[in-house]
Amino acid sequence: MYAPDSTWTRAFLSVAVVQALIASSLEAYVLIAVERCFDPAVVQVARGHTVPLFFALFIFGFVYQLILVYDALRSSSMIQVVGLCLYNLCLLVYAIFQPKDIKDALDTLAGSITSDGKPLITPGTNAWGDCMPALAALALVVAVATGVFCFAAWKLRSEFAWVVYKAINADLAMRKRILILQSYTAFLKFDLFFLLGFLLQNMINASANMGKPEFGLSIGAIPLVLLVIWLAVVCAQSEYTVGTLVIILCQLAAAGFLCYKLTTIDHELYMFRTFAAITLIMTLCAAGMAVLCLVNFGKGVKNVTESQLRQKSTHNLPDTDYASLSYLYGYVPRRSPLDA
Repeated sequence: MYAPDSTWTRAFLSVAVVQALIASSLEAYVLIAVERCFDPAVVQVARGHTVPLFFALFIFGFVYQLILVYDALRSSSMIQVVGLCLYNLCLLVYAIFQPKDIKDALDTLAGSITSDGKPLITPGTNAWGDCMPALAALALVVAVATGVFCFAAWKLRSEFAWVVYKAINADLAMRKRILILQSYTAFLKFDLFFLLGFLLQNMINASANMGKPEFGLSIGAIPLVLLVIWLAVVCAQSEYTVGTLVIILCQLAAAGFLCYKLTTIDHELYMFRTFAAITLIMTLCAAGMAVLCLVNFGKGVKNVTESQLRQKSTHNLPDTDYASLSYLYGYVPRRSPLDA
């Protein structure tokens, strides 16, 4: 099992863990502070789902980030490390949007009553005053973590670049093809978060009216998204042309649905609209990268990836994307006697 073995790999993982613990605690506090001011009937109103939605999205986002951080360090993937910096920047944007969305939701619910005349927000409570300090602290924590992530990524750049250089001693064209495939698979990991996050928000926003077909469709789409992402990786690595073309069509269909949703989402749901826009961009980029992988089919990349898997099993190599590639291309001279 992989364990970080350098100062900056440990720092990168530590920042992710500390951020996840602090931010999750703050989100839990916000949820408890707001929910205790609500009447149980608030779940029947769309705006009543705002705080639980943020809580679910951030918890999912931080847990998924921990998985990606470990995977990036394990595989010495600088592409994924850079992607994680951008990922955290997106979390920062959502943390900045969160106070306004929650304030708007509370203002809307303040004048609402239940069917039996009871107010949705308990009189005499101050939900906004209770949760605002935690919301500000959350944005600050994510902002600081983003800065530390970027600095650690800069430090990891030379460390991971040398790992790749020693491992992939191929011609420049082959290196480029391998990096395109690895970039595509890394990109799909981030696209999965945004697609599932979008479906989660769409499902919760539709849950106020369980009779809406969109609620059931969102639930049914979750396993479909997981299947398509998995097949996208398998088809790209196996150089299955027909399968990759079908995946590209699925990605374009998803992009079309996201375009439609952007025109129908309530303008007051700033975070949902932003999330949908980012998901649309990610999906279109994934389709474009799939085309680049398709162009490289039949040019030797499949042989490299298959040989990499064989070498891992027969030589008991470290579980990284690059360590076994040195067996495919031979020995690369070290820069100094101290290089491992």
